[in-house]
Amino acid sequence: MVDTSDQFPPAPFDIAFARFRELDAWYSGDATTLAEIYSGTTAAAAPTHTISGRSYRGGVLGSLSKMFIGQPVIPDEKRMRMHLPLAADLCTLSADLLFGEAPQVLFRRPDDAPVAEGELRKDRKRWVHPAQARLDKLISSDEAHAELLLAGEYSAALGGSYLAVAWDADVAEHVFPKAYAADCAIPTFRHGRLHGVKLWSEYHDGNEVFRLVEEHKPGVIEYTLFRGTIRTLGTAVQIEERPETAHYAKLRTAADLDVPEGALPQTVAIGTGTDRLAVTYLKNASPVRDWRKLGVLADLGRSDLDGIQDELDKVDLAWSSLMRDVDNGQGRLVVPEEMLEMSGKPGEGANFDVYRQVFTPVSGSLGKAADGNGPMSIVQFAIRVEEHLGVIKALKREIASAVGYSESHLGLDDARGGQTATEIVADLSDSERTRDKKALYAKGALARWSLAALEIDKAVFRSGELGDLTNMPDVVFAPVSQADPEKLARTAQLLDAARAASRKEIVRTLHSDWDETEIDAEVELIMQEMGTPAPDPAGFTGV
Repeated sequence: MVDTSDQFPPAPFDIAFARFRELDAWYSGDATTLAEIYSGTTAAAAPTHTISGRSYRGGVLGSLSKMFIGQPVIPDEKRMRMHLPLAADLCTLSADLLFGEAPQVLFRRPDDAPVAEGELRKDRKRWVHPAQARLDKLISSDEAHAELLLAGEYSAALGGSYLAVAWDADVAEHVFPKAYAADCAIPTFRHGRLHGVKLWSEYHDGNEVFRLVEEHKPGVIEYTLFRGTIRTLGTAVQIEERPETAHYAKLRTAADLDVPEGALPQTVAIGTGTDRLAVTYLKNASPVRDWRKLGVLADLGRSDLDGIQDELDKVDLAWSSLMRDVDNGQGRLVVPEEMLEMSGKPGEGANFDVYRQVFTPVSGSLGKAADGNGPMSIVQFAIRVEEHLGVIKALKREIASAVGYSESHLGLDDARGGQTATEIVADLSDSERTRDKKALYAKGALARWSLAALEIDKAVFRSGELGDLTNMPDVVFAPVSQADPEKLARTAQLLDAARAASRKEIVRTLHSDWDETEIDAEVELIMQEMGTPAPDPAGFTGV
């Protein structure tokens, strides 16, 4: 049953959502929200004490009083504040590294099943599962790839995202993935694994907030529309009350007309046709260090931005200082009062027309040219470009180290200076290690989503026989650093000429991402083209 408590989100997730608000502000570049959070103008970040009229926060939050973006500004002061979208760049980089090339979700050939002639794929020489073609349609399309990129950005920004199985016969003839950010979900974990989740979408109408809450349980999804406010869930209303949600009522079949026990009368309950959960959790990293002892929050993922907020703030400080230098570097004219023209009443300021060619003679009190005290002087401040960019580069290096990305991926091109192609590839190893760790979470999430999607797709669209879905499919990510084909070809040629490697080892060198079945099939084809039968290991006598 959907939680109808007045507080939304309910405790203890209010702690997590306060963090999500901060991380989302960095991700979206919302400087106004960041200023509210770090200045203590919100209830969650209220000042704890005052010294000499200046507000501070004690304890862990005390360090936030030093944040540049949260410093109070005197009214009417035109303080230079510029935001550099480095946080958004980090999240995009994470998604590009993980999902820049669409992963392949492939069923493995059973070990005890013989490979008959014609069952090998021409492209990858892999045994084809009966459900493979349908799965490719669900997860390998351009639309699905784009949704994975979106889920990857959400995960990097907020620590995790949710990939749900969605369907609508009016827009697609099959199920498809739909990504939800972590700040639109309240999950339930068991032993660190997702057991259920409440996802929602918001529709604002003045001071009212409508939330379509979809509660996912194994085998069923319950949709309920609530009318509340920013901080309250409110009361349940008919799902047809909003035009954006009315179509969910059409999903209900005759078997679903009876309201499940414990559900609200307005709830639309849909059977999914599978015992699997119709949503998976795509964790970014683990753990969130200060939540590891906080019960249900301990299983949530860690954002790439968590722990580097101070460095991001100092990047904005350095960038703002550089822009202030640019502003000051435009140059100023210092002119005597006699050359100024009043722009209004006394006390309202004056101006000086720099394009005027004839001026009224001024008195000698302004000084003589012989004294070196001309009637006008120029103030021109230096623009300290190298100093500011050096600070920003140093901060970027610290951020790269903290997050686990290579400096070259953060735009520090000088990290490649004087390196060979091989050394440049090695310089990306930090990003590759981080990407491989994230792929461990993504592989399990995509494999579970695929099995649930196939079974729901069959129940909804009658897609046909699926075969055995007992085993999880393999999720294969393309290598980040693509080796130089010419270099690999030269290596293979040298190994072959020196008879220093077998044909199988040469194929493995050229195709490091292939499995043993694919390598063996390629060796067999090469030997057939050469007119040499492949050796039978069982009959080899050593003579």
